[in-house]
Amino acid sequence: MAEKIILNKRYRLLTEIGAGKIAVVFRGEDTWRGVPVAVKVLRRAYVEDEAFLARLHSQAQALASLVHPNIVTTYEVGQEGDCHYLVMELVEEPTLAELIRVGVPFSIGQALDIVVQICAAVGYAHRVGLVHGDIKPQNVFVSADGRVKVADFGIACALSPASVVEGEIIWGTSHYFSPEQAAGQDVSLASDVYSIGVLTYEMLTGRPPFEAETDIGVALRRLREEPVPLRQLNPGVPPQVERIVRKVMAKEPAARYCTADQLGRILDSYRRLSEEPLVVRRPAVVKPQPRQVEPEEYEAVAKPQPRRVETKEYEEEEKGRDWLTVFLGMVAVLAVLCLIPFARLVYQRYSAAAPQPTPTAVVVATPVSGQVQVPDLVGLSQDEARRLVEEAGLQLAVVGERHDSSVPALNIIAQTIPAGQMVGQGETIGVVISQGPNFVSVPAVEGLPITAAEPGLKEMGLDISRKDVWSKQAEGTILSQDPPAGSIISEGSVITLIVSSGPRLMLNANLDNKVLLVACDLEDDSLEPGETLRLVLYWRALQQMPENYTVFVHVTQADGAVLVQRDTQPREGTHPTSSWVIGELVEDRYELSIPGDALADIYWLKVGMYSQATMQRLPVVDLGQAKVLQDSVLVKELRVIPAQ
Repeated sequence: MAEKIILNKRYRLLTEIGAGKIAVVFRGEDTWRGVPVAVKVLRRAYVEDEAFLARLHSQAQALASLVHPNIVTTYEVGQEGDCHYLVMELVEEPTLAELIRVGVPFSIGQALDIVVQICAAVGYAHRVGLVHGDIKPQNVFVSADGRVKVADFGIACALSPASVVEGEIIWGTSHYFSPEQAAGQDVSLASDVYSIGVLTYEMLTGRPPFEAETDIGVALRRLREEPVPLRQLNPGVPPQVERIVRKVMAKEPAARYCTADQLGRILDSYRRLSEEPLVVRRPAVVKPQPRQVEPEEYEAVAKPQPRRVETKEYEEEEKGRDWLTVFLGMVAVLAVLCLIPFARLVYQRYSAAAPQPTPTAVVVATPVSGQVQVPDLVGLSQDEARRLVEEAGLQLAVVGERHDSSVPALNIIAQTIPAGQMVGQGETIGVVISQGPNFVSVPAVEGLPITAAEPGLKEMGLDISRKDVWSKQAEGTILSQDPPAGSIISEGSVITLIVSSGPRLMLNANLDNKVLLVACDLEDDSLEPGETLRLVLYWRALQQMPENYTVFVHVTQADGAVLVQRDTQPREGTHPTSSWVIGELVEDRYELSIPGDALADIYWLKVGMYSQATMQRLPVVDLGQAKVLQDSVLVKELRVIPAQ
């Protein structure tokens, strides 16, 4: 049955691929673009809920703006009759729910990698004012290479004082929604943060934090009980991770991290720090140096743990003390004490005989014995830095890595102890290593509004070069992109977007300082023989004109041969130029019929004015944004195509 359904003469429903409480999901085809899509059709119970529909359709524009590599794109929220649907990007990767069923508990690295990407997706939505409201494993897709995409932002609601419990609809899924959702209270950014914490808990333990026979039972346990500690179920979970998840799953929203972005930064910081090898060499003591840390990062960095000192070797020394060595040491001490009076006598005799120098105020600073100056390591390769440090009698330890487009990979970005500082020999200098530029996969943005695509591209660290061109597409629609979708480029690279300026061509060509050809609206730039070319010219008088000038509109070949032309006073002579008021914008419409025997070729649309008395064209003294040839404004290249 689904194969026979085409929504709004565009979206063909093929096969059912999923079903939930709110909607049934079909694999479909966008017949206009010839690409597969996922179509989510709302169940009838929700179609009859006017408040739900009003909220959903009001989010259509916001949903279309969610262009992010970790978000399943929503293309359209539509309706045909009493059928309400969402059209989305089709993702055929396994869901996180499927991966959890076959492979829990996840490793710490795998779980954190997935969670950080979920945070990136949800955090991006938070920045544009959207709450997901139903984060669960079934809404998260994970590809074979680890790329995560979060789906079902279609039921996200905009932040507002309105309650999410309308028409007795509770947003969310019982095992994953927050305590405030379970209590029927307002959903917030922190509600999504809680749900992400539940996903993390389940990936690391293999079970949700609260289970019961019914959804109500799960909700009540969430409100009344605390989850079993992570490390009790999985002792391999680091204490720092357990502490972060415990904070994320706090019952009070104010006690959690504020946004998914904040949680993502904290987990990413912990992940990067925990992956670094700790280098400890005796007798050097590593002195941590202060660094600038974002307030939220304090939660992610493990608190310094008291270092355990192995005492066994010292206990053995106590048991087997070398008494001969002790005796010889005491003899040496007595000998030194006996020499003190003799040394004092020598000093007094010398002082009496030697001339006394005049005291001066000069103080000479001398380096403390055993101290060396820290070399400048920033910009050096790791091997060069290690050689330089070891030559100075110091040690080198890598304490961090980060992407940096200005510093080559494996070179030093920063050091924990500043260059020039004096430290003891054997001291360890921590360094941060460059990972080189961060590479990203270019998303597909063709066909999207520039206002929707631009924030996501900037979020990925790409610079945008925009070029506006005439098009029949709606103003602001992206017509093409370079590099193409799927290209791998570094952060900071330029992506060129060709954007539709709509049917209006801005010209601003100045004719003899008398009149400005401001713009031209062009209905089409490809016509068949026999079709009509329609255009609107917009003029603005720069001065009071003494005579009535004639407007010419010509369609010519490249060599100047005229295919069709129209020469007349503005508005068919009803509004002559001598009557124009300075600054007045005059709208002037024209229609030209393409001859039936016109050859398929490329032609030029040329516009200008001339004096009927002298037949001289008004010279173009300022091109504006136009091209000019022989005092004709070259408005647009046209194409005559064979009749279909």
